[in-house]
Amino acid sequence: MPVALRPVVALLALTLAGCDAAPGFDDETRRPSFAEAEITPVTFDLESADATATVPLAVTGVLEAEGAVELLVVVRYAETIAYNALVDGRTVNTDTLVTEVALEVEPGPFRVDVPLTLPRGATGDYTVRVSTEGADGRAGDQLVSVFQFSAPSLGPPSVTVADAAAVDRPTGDTIRTVPIAATVTDPDGRENIALVFAQVPDGGGFIGELFDSGGDSDTLLGDGVYSAAVRVDSSFVPGTYALEVVAVDRAGTASDPAPFTFTVR
Repeated sequence: MPVALRPVVALLALTLAGCDAAPGFDDETRRPSFAEAEITPVTFDLESADATATVPLAVTGVLEAEGAVELLVVVRYAETIAYNALVDGRTVNTDTLVTEVALEVEPGPFRVDVPLTLPRGATGDYTVRVSTEGADGRAGDQLVSVFQFSAPSLGPPSVTVADAAAVDRPTGDTIRTVPIAATVTDPDGRENIALVFAQVPDGGGFIGELFDSGGDSDTLLGDGVYSAAVRVDSSFVPGTYALEVVAVDRAGTASDPAPFTFTVR
């Protein structure tokens, strides 16, 4: 080592020896962590014929941290339902925010109640995610669990649909649309309806899906009327055309097919 650097090194050694921590570095605040944690219940069964169920969701445990902790509980309804027996390869995916609760929790034993009021038809899996954040803004431990909500079926859905007015056969590149508006009900509630579709009569094949979305062919969101439109072009031969509308609930139970006809003149 060059002789000129020795006094500097000696001074630095003396400075460090007189400090509890290295200069320029603050002590880090301990990240929040779960010594114990549990989300309950794991399952909830609605045994009555009530239209809704109150699920006593709770997060309990022991939290280790320095100072108060911001705790966030997020519940989502996430489910994939397959209907291969009815519609070849068809699946319905749901991922809906149910509730989000943020509150401040002190270190030590804690309990957070997040009661949920669920429509009886909204059966399936719910994902519960609990995250923590320390006083310094640093993320801490997370906890994820799934609980399953079930309710006995009160019966299959039902569909009614009125026939459409006749349309004239288009010429050239003109397109005419024939509206389909199917009223769908379910004894377990509207939330139990997972899929409404049109098919060739007698189960001859999937044609397309109807929606209660308030967009495109549908007039009003969530009114129980599922809509679609048949595009009629010049290739349609004059005559009467028939199809069926079927509704399927979350248990995979299908309604009786509702016939629908329209005429091209």
